[in-house]
Amino acid sequence: MPEDASVVALCPDRVAEQHTPHLTSAHGPTADLGRVAVEQFVRRLTAARGEEPADELVLLDPVLTVRESTGPVDDTRFAMQT
Repeated sequence: MPEDASVVALCPDRVAEQHTPHLTSAHGPTADLGRVAVEQFVRRLTAARGEEPADELVLLDPVLTVRESTGPVDDTRFAMQT
């Protein structure tokens, strides 16, 4: 690895750095995630009483930290044979 496959973990940086090779990791903004969860919960409660729409799409940007477990794609391995 990463010659044959790339690995990305969904975990905190401190966990990703404990492995060999160090894992590329993605993690979300947990404070924003909690805030949005509460807002959606309250929105559903008020929608049950007919006061406002129930759902709203919220996109949160994850943080990607590239480490040793990922590498460049070897395009020649996937080239079509003619």
